[in-house]
Amino acid sequence: MRTNPLLILIAIGGMAFAGLFVLGAQGTSMPVVSSFDRETPTAPVSATLSDDLLDIRVYATGDRDVRLEIKLVPDTDAAELAGMRPDVNLAMVDEHRDGLSPPLELVEAGRWRARFKLPRAGRWVVNVGFGEDLAEVVFDAR
Repeated sequence: MRTNPLLILIAIGGMAFAGLFVLGAQGTSMPVVSSFDRETPTAPVSATLSDDLLDIRVYATGDRDVRLEIKLVPDTDAAELAGMRPDVNLAMVDEHRDGLSPPLELVEAGRWRARFKLPRAGRWVVNVGFGEDLAEVVFDAR
């Protein structure tokens, strides 16, 4: 008995096509990677505040546009800060004016993001924290 090679190729193609649908329906077990994990920040800092780890990343993307990402990793024994929103204040390094407080968007529990445009280019400092416990990041905005 002789088999037609064209029929074999069609059968293999059909099985591969069906396999793609099956894999797509099952989903993948790969974790979703956010911009917090894959981009290189302009100015990162990690600080321990009240036994909790506060990770701050500033992305100065040009034209005075800034993205601020904050991640709080609470200590397993002291999670009182986990539900609180951090205080954020930006000011120019050499200025003695009141700072800016951009609105934070809750991304998920313990993670916030803010996107904003600074009024002027230059050297800026951002303070992030809870009450008296603050972490500071200095960055250049162009």
